[in-house]
Amino acid sequence: LILVHQIELSCSTSPCINLDLVVAVDTSSSCSQTQFDRLLSEVKALVSKFPIGPTKTRLALIGMSQTAQVLANFDDLTSLSDFNSAVDRLTMSSERAEISKGIKLARESVLNKARAAPTPRLLALVKDRQCAERITGSSDAELASIKSEVAVLKLTGNAVHAIGIGGLWNSHELKAIFGTNYLLFKNTNKAMESAKSLNNKVCPKPACKSSGRTVKRETCFGKSQHVLTVNDSAFTSSGMEVCRQQIARSFQSCAEKHSCYKMERSIGSCQADGNSEIVETLQFLDRKKQSCVTYEEKHKVNCFRASECKDQVADVVIMLDKSGSILSHYSTVVDSAKAIIRSLNIGERNVRIGVLSFNGYLSYSGSKTHVRDLLEMLVNLGDEFDVFEIIRKVDESKTLDKYEFRGTNTGSALKEVKKLFNSKGRRNVFKAVVIITDGGSNDAKVLFQAVSDIKNDNVTLYAVGVGDPDDLDFDELKMITSPESDRNLFIFNKFDQLRHWALNFSARLCMELRPPNPKLCEADVQIKSISPCLSEKMQTTTVNFKYDTVKTCIKHLKNEIKATCVDPIDGSDHLEGESWTNMCHDFRCDSSGNTILPTSVKKCVAADFSCKPIGAAPFRCRNIDGEERENCQCIDKDGEAVLVVDNPN
Repeated sequence: LILVHQIELSCSTSPCINLDLVVAVDTSSSCSQTQFDRLLSEVKALVSKFPIGPTKTRLALIGMSQTAQVLANFDDLTSLSDFNSAVDRLTMSSERAEISKGIKLARESVLNKARAAPTPRLLALVKDRQCAERITGSSDAELASIKSEVAVLKLTGNAVHAIGIGGLWNSHELKAIFGTNYLLFKNTNKAMESAKSLNNKVCPKPACKSSGRTVKRETCFGKSQHVLTVNDSAFTSSGMEVCRQQIARSFQSCAEKHSCYKMERSIGSCQADGNSEIVETLQFLDRKKQSCVTYEEKHKVNCFRASECKDQVADVVIMLDKSGSILSHYSTVVDSAKAIIRSLNIGERNVRIGVLSFNGYLSYSGSKTHVRDLLEMLVNLGDEFDVFEIIRKVDESKTLDKYEFRGTNTGSALKEVKKLFNSKGRRNVFKAVVIITDGGSNDAKVLFQAVSDIKNDNVTLYAVGVGDPDDLDFDELKMITSPESDRNLFIFNKFDQLRHWALNFSARLCMELRPPNPKLCEADVQIKSISPCLSEKMQTTTVNFKYDTVKTCIKHLKNEIKATCVDPIDGSDHLEGESWTNMCHDFRCDSSGNTILPTSVKKCVAADFSCKPIGAAPFRCRNIDGEERENCQCIDKDGEAVLVVDNPN
């Protein structure tokens, strides 16, 4: 968190703070001797509330500049005065510090002497952040070394804190240390309080209170908003014996509460007159009326022709996963594809079908490993209109020899489907791809780009994930089908469920493969979604319905890949160009994916997560454990708002 609370610690009265703490100080980060002396005072204040002793909190001290030095190890310090004397031996340096050397020294020469689990082990990295000319951060090579050293440190069960005295650390250094989830400390009294949660010795279990559930919707930005949900009823004593809330953040459309979009087709039973009643339902959000509207069309047909689909005009490709893991069930996958094919109104002027199977394998050339794609075109798009011949060709793919060790190269296959549509697809005709798979792709980055590219060609994607839930990548499948995942994504645990799904899905396609209903264009229907993050990028996908020049209603898809920023408070992702507020802090994501932090904080967070200005009348707030307190104040301290809690515990 960007911590702006001023809360007194209770560690000195608790015999349970059992911790091995290494404080590593950047001695090159101060601009003057006066500021350096202040830095040393703050370092002493960091640990002043901990009970120091061989069986309580043990301390060690490291100085960091261009080299790193252990000034005192755990066995050297048995009291707070010992630690303060060691701090006084630190000297100011003019050489830029290499943080990675300090982390490595702590791991190899200090933390290797720490007590065994369950005693927590913490490395606290401290910088003076008051000098503007010193906030340039570390070089790329140093950032890589920091990231590597921290990874090794964490593998051995150690935690890391980064503490900036008087300001924030450089964001690139923070990402190197913590990845996308990190804590920024701005107040020394508060900075070490979170160390209490690292303590996992047997302490008296706190009585966890419940005060309900709070939902806070932030201001809409670009028709989207963040929603913060605080579930006080979920207070539990964690393994660290600390009561915690469940706090969740989500990114939603501002109009999501009005969202509704579905197409359904139902066939009634055969009546005495030899006819069945067909009911087709279309529901959508009318943006002009800002209300959900439903239209129904009913008509009767001869019972023997009730399942036939008329007026279908589309180019459809079915992609069948033929990787090694699907071997024993591939016949069922093929049968479900055949059921879909039989339901379509296949013809040169109606539905043109293409079917392919895909997988991939590794090949080796010397010391290099190559990923090879294997795509088998069972039926080329628009080459065959005889349904029986199409079924025969698809059935032949049930031959499974040589596929045992092959993977799932979904992205490469989808790129080939895009080329297929470009070369053999028809203009201004609805295009769709149905993907049936049993696992996550082996080429996730390729798939991420391929999905964006094919959607921008106005192709609707359907995905069926079937099999062990641990093997399926739900986020990936949702990315493929967004923003219509609630309708176009299907998840099944068992392969025998595919047959029933294929029949129901075929009934839907009776409506969806027809030209869009003009009512969708009249109502200006629009659906928008944001995909999960991959490699610090997200996809935004928009579906809308617009008339073309001859007043034909056309479905349009638009997909953009955007850089993302990380909220330093909760680690949530935000799109480039977005501004947002979190815990009374204003942030902005620039075009390069850098989070622009606030220069100062002018408000404090109340218990209901509203923002109180400096000088506001006393109000209710929360302490570090989420418990509500009375008579909190928001005061000005060095030009920033600081929350003062009278009774933090």
